[in-house]
Amino acid sequence: MSDAMISPLERATDLCRVDMERVDACIHENLQSDIMMIPAIGHYIVNSGGKRLRPLLSLLIARLFDYKGDRHIPLSVVVEFIHTASLLHDDVVDSSDQRRGSPSANGVWGNQASVLVGDYLFSRAFQMMVADGDMTMLKLMSDVTNALAEGEVLQLSRTFHLEMVEAECLEVIERKTAVLFKAASEVGAHVSGQPADVVANLADYGMCLGVAFQLMDDALDYLAEAEEAGKPVGHDLEEGKITLPLIHAMQCDAELTKRVEEISERGCYQSGDREWVRERVLAQNGADYAMQRARDYAERAKKRLPENTNDEIRALLAELADFSAHRPF
Repeated sequence: MSDAMISPLERATDLCRVDMERVDACIHENLQSDIMMIPAIGHYIVNSGGKRLRPLLSLLIARLFDYKGDRHIPLSVVVEFIHTASLLHDDVVDSSDQRRGSPSANGVWGNQASVLVGDYLFSRAFQMMVADGDMTMLKLMSDVTNALAEGEVLQLSRTFHLEMVEAECLEVIERKTAVLFKAASEVGAHVSGQPADVVANLADYGMCLGVAFQLMDDALDYLAEAEEAGKPVGHDLEEGKITLPLIHAMQCDAELTKRVEEISERGCYQSGDREWVRERVLAQNGADYAMQRARDYAERAKKRLPENTNDEIRALLAELADFSAHRPF
C-alpha cells in the first residue's frame, strides 16, 4: 500500500508504535483491581476499537520536541482514562446501547456498573497524576475534568433547545469534547519543557483539532451509513442534540423547524421522522456547512504549530488536523 493510501492517523500510529505499546501496557497495568468487574469493563471499552487519537497527540507532540523521558506515557494514559470514563457516563446519560458497532458497556453490564467503573477511572487518573507529582499537570487535568462535567450538564440543559445558535453549539463542543484534545496536546508540550507561549499555541492546536473532529462527527450523523460509522446515525436529534448541521438547515427551512418542534414535543421519533429530517438537513446543506466550519478549525489548528521543530512530525500534525475535518468515519 502506498503512503498516499495510508491515512495520517495510521502513519502517526505506526510512527509511535513503540510508545503506543507502552501506553497500552500502562493502561492494562492501571486497570488492575481485585474487584473483577472493574478490569472487565475497563478492558472492554478501552479495547473496543477507538482511534486512541488523544494519547497519540501527546506522544507526537513530545516527539516533535525530541523528548527523551518517560512522563508522557502515564500522562497520556491519564487523558485516555478521563476520556474512557466520560464515554461510560455518556452512554448511560444518552441511553446508548451501542458503541463503535458493538454493545456498549452499559448494554452489557448495566447502567450502575458503567457509572461506577467510570468513577473508578476518574479516580485512577488522579492517583496517576499524584504519582507524577507535577502540580501544573494536576491543575490541568482537574480543570479538564471539571470542564467535561460542565459540558455534560450544559448539553443536558440544552436538550431540544430549538433556539440554539452556532456559538452555543461550539461552546458545548469545546467543553465536552475539544478540551481533552487540548489537554493531550498540552501534555506533550509541557513534559518537553517548552515555554508558556509554545504550550499555549499547542493547546490551541489541540482545541481546534478537537472542534473540527466533533463538527465532522456531527456532520457524519446526517451523512454516514450505520455500517460505516459503527454506530446509529441520524441519532443526535433523537437524543435531543441540536447540532450545527440542523441549526444551519433550520435557519432557512420553516417546515423542517416545525417538524423538529413536533419531535421535541413528543421526545422521540415517529415512523419516517429520521429519514425525513436527514434528507431535509442535507437538502439545506447543513452537513456541508458543518464540514466547512470543521475545515476552518483545521486551518486554524495548523497555524498554531511551531516552526523550527521536527519537520516530519510537524507535517504529520498538520495532516492530522486536516484528517479530523475530512475523515470518512
